[in-house]
Amino acid sequence: MLTLQEQVLQKVDDLSEDNLRFLLDMIERFMLPDTVKKKATVIPNRIGIARGQDLYDDEYDFDEMNPEIAKMFGVVE
Repeated sequence: MLTLQEQVLQKVDDLSEDNLRFLLDMIERFMLPDTVKKKATVIPNRIGIARGQDLYDDEYDFDEMNPEIAKMFGVVE
């Protein structure tokens, strides 16, 4: 019985050069290296007036006012 990796290699071995290029392009687009994934979690630098400021308290509950906001816009009666 073939391992999964061997099965994949057999399938890829039969592909045309155009299909191999396409497959490589898809792999490069969707399989990001670990370094790129780690960079995505970094908080972006703020610009302008917000630079270096905490704009809200860490314990602030953003959802606390949702029912009142929904009522203001007529979503909930």
